[in-house]
Amino acid sequence: MIFFKTPEFWYKDPGLLRKLCLKPISEIYRAISNYRYHLPCNVSLFGKKVIAVGGITIGGSGKTVVVSSICKILKENNKKFAILSRGYGRKSSEALKVDNNIHSYEDVGDEPLMLSRQFDVFVGKDRAETADMAENVIDSCEYLILDDGLTQKYLEPTKKIIVVNNDQLFGNGEMFPLGPNRLDFNEIKSDIDALLVLKREGDDNIPSFGDIPVCCGNIKQNFDNISGRLMVFCGLGYPQKFFQIFSNFEVAKTIAFPDHYPYKDEEISGMLEEAFRLRAQLVTTEKDLMRIPKKYWSQIKTVGVDIIWESPIDFLFDF
Repeated sequence: MIFFKTPEFWYKDPGLLRKLCLKPISEIYRAISNYRYHLPCNVSLFGKKVIAVGGITIGGSGKTVVVSSICKILKENNKKFAILSRGYGRKSSEALKVDNNIHSYEDVGDEPLMLSRQFDVFVGKDRAETADMAENVIDSCEYLILDDGLTQKYLEPTKKIIVVNNDQLFGNGEMFPLGPNRLDFNEIKSDIDALLVLKREGDDNIPSFGDIPVCCGNIKQNFDNISGRLMVFCGLGYPQKFFQIFSNFEVAKTIAFPDHYPYKDEEISGMLEEAFRLRAQLVTTEKDLMRIPKKYWSQIKTVGVDIIWESPIDFLFDF
């Protein structure tokens, strides 16, 4: 597994030298990405609603928060459902139902572990296989939610959703490695059922995305247990977005780790010691907490995140 920090040039003009060096590679990546996207899926399920939630960019768009929000809506409507994930970064290859009392992020991945605290989550490379497992465990399962499910070809979605963060959109518009995009939006937009735009409350500067149905959601952070002087760290695809939410707090220091970074014992103890010297409270994301030894959890605060939709997204579920 490769860990890397998001290059700053992904969200600005990359410059002539980078374009000359990386543009040819990006165009090859675009061709491969487009080819793979249009490959047929292995399995189609009848009688099940399969909702694939994905993003255009590599990391940071908010897919997991949207999956959680979708599941809360399904739960409120008394629907039976399961989340299917490949469990990015996990060391095990076994398909299994996630149990946050037993498993660690190394077994199932950080996002599935976090989601399993509220919902039924199944991990495995083959989504069709995990769908069978979910159906055997959950009686009369109606919905299958594919976390980051647009690029996999194991299971045919009935709905395809793109998640976009309005602060970062599609970065500099270039494909990887010149830019942050792993899918070509212009190539796939006619195949998408909805585009969910996550934004800050009061930010109404939403660009046009063509004929795709667009729903906007305001990101709501829960700071109830956060106060005083802070030392903030995270391992996210777009860490700046997390750091910006603390503009109304006194932040002594921020530290950005690579996306999905597996924190070492000595790193956490070192940050706790530094926070003590700075007279600050150590704060991170709920997802990052999953990759931290549990013995430190009581000493680290997290910020909860939810989405307040400006218009109902029930049409995605065919209620």
